[in-house]
This record gives sequence, C-alpha cells and structure tokens, in this order.
Amino acid sequence: MENMKYCMRPLEKQAETREKEPGVSEKEKEPEDLSEDDSEYVASESDVDDDDENWVADSDFEAEIDWTTVLPKETFASETEKGPKEIGNSSTDAIFDDESGDSDELRTPPGSDDEDMMEKYPTFKDNVELVGGMTFDNKQQVRDAIKEYAMCKQKNISLKQNDSKRMVVKCEKGCPFHIRFSKRIGNQFWQLVSLKDEHNCHRKPQNRQAKTEWLAKKFMHTLRVSPDMKPKGLVAEGIDKWGVKLSLDQAYRAKRRAIELIEGAGREQFSHLRTYASELRDSNKNSTVIIKCVESNTGPVFERIYVCLEACKASFAYTCRPLIGLDACFLKGDFGDQLMAAVGNDGNNKMFPIAYAVVEAETKESWLWFLDLLLEDLQSIQPKNYAFISDQQKGLVPAIQSIGEHVEQRLCVKHLYGNWRKKYPGMELKQVLWMAARATTIPAWERAMQRMKGLNENAWKDMIAIPAKCWSRSHFKTDTQCDLQVNNMCEAFNRAILEYRDKPIITLLEGIKHYLTKRIAHQKETMLRYKGNICPSIQKVLEKTKKTAEGWISTWHSDDDFSIFGVTNGVETYAVNLLQKTCACRKWDLTGIPCCHVIACIWDKREAPEDYVSSCYRKSTTLATYSHIILPTNGPQLWPLLEPEPIKPPYMRRSIGRPKKNRNKRNDEPRNPNIVPRTLPTVQCTQCTELGHNKRSCKGKRAAERAIPKGGNKVF
Repeated sequence: MENMKYCMRPLEKQAETREKEPGVSEKEKEPEDLSEDDSEYVASESDVDDDDENWVADSDFEAEIDWTTVLPKETFASETEKGPKEIGNSSTDAIFDDESGDSDELRTPPGSDDEDMMEKYPTFKDNVELVGGMTFDNKQQVRDAIKEYAMCKQKNISLKQNDSKRMVVKCEKGCPFHIRFSKRIGNQFWQLVSLKDEHNCHRKPQNRQAKTEWLAKKFMHTLRVSPDMKPKGLVAEGIDKWGVKLSLDQAYRAKRRAIELIEGAGREQFSHLRTYASELRDSNKNSTVIIKCVESNTGPVFERIYVCLEACKASFAYTCRPLIGLDACFLKGDFGDQLMAAVGNDGNNKMFPIAYAVVEAETKESWLWFLDLLLEDLQSIQPKNYAFISDQQKGLVPAIQSIGEHVEQRLCVKHLYGNWRKKYPGMELKQVLWMAARATTIPAWERAMQRMKGLNENAWKDMIAIPAKCWSRSHFKTDTQCDLQVNNMCEAFNRAILEYRDKPIITLLEGIKHYLTKRIAHQKETMLRYKGNICPSIQKVLEKTKKTAEGWISTWHSDDDFSIFGVTNGVETYAVNLLQKTCACRKWDLTGIPCCHVIACIWDKREAPEDYVSSCYRKSTTLATYSHIILPTNGPQLWPLLEPEPIKPPYMRRSIGRPKKNRNKRNDEPRNPNIVPRTLPTVQCTQCTELGHNKRSCKGKRAAERAIPKGGNKVF
C-alpha cells in the first residue's frame, strides 16, 4: 500500500485519520457514498501493485468504527437526525427533482467543478439597485446599468474612467459616490468590485445619461398607444418619471427613434420588400404585386411598387360602374416618393379603392406604367370600356390619351375651376361655369357658354379650348351610368390613409391593406343592417326627386307597351320612353336613377319608381361587392427567405430643411374651414388694381404703361 497515489486535494480529516491508524487500509477508509464527480479523491486501480490485489480482505477494518471521526460533524448530525422517509429528500436530490424539466439552467450540484463562478454573485437583470459583487455579461450591460441607475435615482453620474479592463463612475464634484467595475481575468464577464452608494449632491433638471437611445426604449410603450403625442407631452412625461427636463429637440429625437424601433427603420424595410411581396401573393392568391428596381453599382435600387389585391379588382370588375378616379399624393417620409391610387364607386356611391402604387415621381412614364398594369388586371377579369376622371396632374392627361380614343376622360371641375379662377375671379363667372358643367343637354350648355361670353370673352375662350366631353355632363357618355364631375373619391381615399403617409414603405403598404380590410367589413356590416332594397344614398336621392316630380304632368301616347309619354309642367316638355329607359333631359340616361319626368310617368302607370332604378344601386349588388375579402398576412417572423440581392432604398429626393406636413393653402382659403372669419380679405394688385393677385404675379400693364385718356387724367 506504500505506492498508493492520492489526488492533490484530499480531505484534511481523512489524512489525519490515516496517519493515526497505520494498520487500516487507506482504500477502505474512503466514504462509501462518493459519487462519480468526487472520484478525484480516490486512488485509481492502475496505481495499485499486482501483489496487493487482495489488500481489502487482509485489512484490519473494524465494522464498528466511529464515523464521526471521519466525516464532518454537521454532515453526520444531519444524516442521523433524518427519518427513513426523509433520506431521499436531501439537498442534492432536490436539485435534480425535475430531471425532465424545460429549464434553460444547468443544475449542477454545489461544490462541483462544473459550477460557474458567476453563480456565487448576484447577476444584473435590469435591476435599479446595484450591490457589491454583481456580475454583468458584457460591457454594454454595464453601461445600461449605469443609465438605469442614474435616471431612476435622479442622479447626474458619469464615467470618469473607461477602458478595456475597468470602468469608474462618479457623481458631481464633491459627492462621495463611487462605483468601480472590472473585467475578471480569465473570464468574459464584468463585476462590480467597489461601491460607495452615498450622495450629498442635489437633484438637477438635466441628466447626462438622458440619451436618445435609452429614452426611445422607455417611450416605446407610450408611443405605441399614442403615436401622435407631441414632443411637449414627452417632456412632461420625462419630468414625472425621472425628474429630468428634456429639451424639445431631445424629445423629438427620442420620439423619432422610438417610432423607428416600433415600425422598423425606413431604410431597412426596403431590404425586406421582396419578402413582403411574396407573402402578400401567397396569402391573397391572384393578387398583383410588382416591384420595379433600377440597377446600380451597389445593387438593385427601389423605384416603384404596384399592388392590386384580388378582392379589390374582382369586386370592382364584376359589380361596380366602370368609372375610375385617378390621383396622386406626396408621401411624407424620408425619400419624397408619391402614392398613386385608382378609386371607384360602389352601389351606395361610396369610394372603393382598386389599386395603389408607390412611385419615384409623378410623370407621364410612371402614369403609363400604372395604367397599363391596372387595365391589364381589370380586363383579365371583365373586359369593359373603362372611363377615367382626374385633375390636371403632371403627365396624367397625355397618359390617358395615349391609351386610345375610345377611352372616356373626364376632368375634375373643382380643380379645373381652381386654375381658371386665378385669371377670372368673381362669383358670377363661377356660377356660369358650374351652370355649363351641370347642363345635361347640349342646348343648355350652349346657352350657359353664351352667357359666359357676354361676361368675359377671354374666359369663354379659355373654356371653349377645353373639350366639353371632359367637363360637361351634356357631352358625357351614358354607358358608365355615373354623372360624377369631381374627383372626391380619390380625395377621400388620400385623407383616409393620411396617418400612413409618413411611414416606412412596408408599414405604409400594410397600413393601407389593413384600412381596406376594415372598410370592407364595415361596409358589409352596414348593408346587412339596412332593410331597403335600394342603397340608402340612392334612396335619399330618389326621395328628393319624388318631391320635384309632383309638379309634372305625364301624357300617354297610346303605344302598345305603355312606355312612351310626354311630360310637361306648363313651361317645359320632355319625351320619356320607359321601355328604353331614356328621357330627353338625359339625367336618367347618365345615372340610371329615374328623374322627375320619369317618376311622373311611372306614377301614371301605378308602379313604384324603385323598380326602375338600375341594378347597380341595389342592396344585393353592393353586398356582392363586399363579399370578396382580403385575407390576413403573416408577420415578418414567418416570411419566406428569398435569395435575390436585397433592394437598396431610393435616392433621397427630399429638399433641405424641415419636411412639410400640411399642404399649401390658397390666399383666400380660410385657415379653419369650420369658422367664418369676421372679414373676407381679398388680395388686390397695387399695379393694375385688379383683384385676385399681387404685383409679383401681375401680368397686366403697369400704371405708367397705361395710355392717358383723351383730355388728360385729371378730374376737375
């Protein structure tokens, strides 16, 4: 037994016992319940000589040995005091009582070599209180702890020493507060090694640790609920929570960063645009999502994206009238893009968005690209002759004309008058213009134009130069069954998505899709609650027309179909054909809703005017429009991974300075449309004394250039 080799770390009491009892074998004096982890305390068999194989049998081991002289007293006492049922409930067994658990911690018995050194000290987990010996995973976590402590304790502390091995934090001059962090040698964690948590300084409204990134993370919850909160509100919240008074610039930067954290940074979303488009096509089959990029040295650069959902294009092509409103609006993001939209009308005369696109600018090329994709989608479902209404957008008018001569093009009279009135202001001219635009027959339009010519011949020349088929009902085609003259449906759509127009690209597209989903559900629920057969908006128009029809008398002209009538009120007379659904005034032809002349004839037949309303205005048709639904899409965590090179953001087109949020208003436009001003100021030119412009935009003759009247310009 002399060549028996022991490990380098034997128990002290075991060594003393072995020296006092030379006749007892060392192997037999080892505790019997040693685990595999404690095998380092036992000699290996390879270290025992062959002559000593039977050393256990020849030993002087005494069965009645007092184990209290070998084991520590605490261990012996704890084992002897336990009953037979408590033996299996030791501390070691308690650690492994959940062997099949799903914990992320490795439960190592205390005292073993596998136990991490960090478990002996408290670990930082977003704690406000700092204690000596606290460990941190990395240096950034130490910085976060310093910021959290400084802001919550309302103390203006800062780093006085910061290198790769140590960090020293102190308060203001004269304050005894002191913290020291060190990186442990041989390990990759940091530890708080020195702490003196005493202050004799006073709180100040400014704090060095009020950084943008930290504030943004704290404001995220508030801005997620109230994204429209002003920077002043965040300043007040900073005073209430941390006793720090932020500047408006600090609050603005923190808000902007928090919105980026919530919605995703604008530049990063372009790299996921292809993935989002793929998910949108997979979730809504037969939807059209097309991305156009421009190749550059750094890779593909975003230029345009077109989205037309299957529910929108199918509903419009099958159940709505073939009149499409086109418009574009500026996006208020960082890249200065524009949003193009195609909007129709449902059977209740409510807007129905069809397709939308984000383009680099509003040009003839971009409008042609948008219109080609739109008509391709609609013609593939239901071939029709579609008509368009728009304002005089840049490149839009020639783009529609290039489609073909068969396409009907209308101009928004509201925008047309807005440009015309700059040269020819005045209430009387305005009334005459709208009289000509609302005229449903050519003779009525000619009379209105002759009256305009008598008021201002130059104004008449400008309006005659514009084709009447673009702006007067008297020249509109009747196959659209819509006499719409203003592009309000597009303006309503632009206003509805106003909250999304300053968002990043994917947030913008997803916000519009979410709005369309809610709108379809709301309109469908409204029509299901409605009890009539004709849509409510059309029923109101019909009831108003019924009151006007009371002054008209119809005369049947003895045809076999009982459909040809003559209608008069003593001054005017019109011919009506109920079988062909025509009236000489053309109102029924244009809209599909019986006019007052037709209603008088229907009453003569003892029938209901509702039976003669076009089928596109019926409740069943509108319910069919909203029977197509938009299916939900999965979030970014479930989007497929695509191999093509990620898309780069477009080149910055935003001008220098703070971006504008509100549109430019006209000089005579009230700042608040709900309040009538006390005075109605009118701009008067100081050069020509005309109303409606100033001397900077004056195109008339100056006072010095006017001819002096005969006899002089003096008045005696």
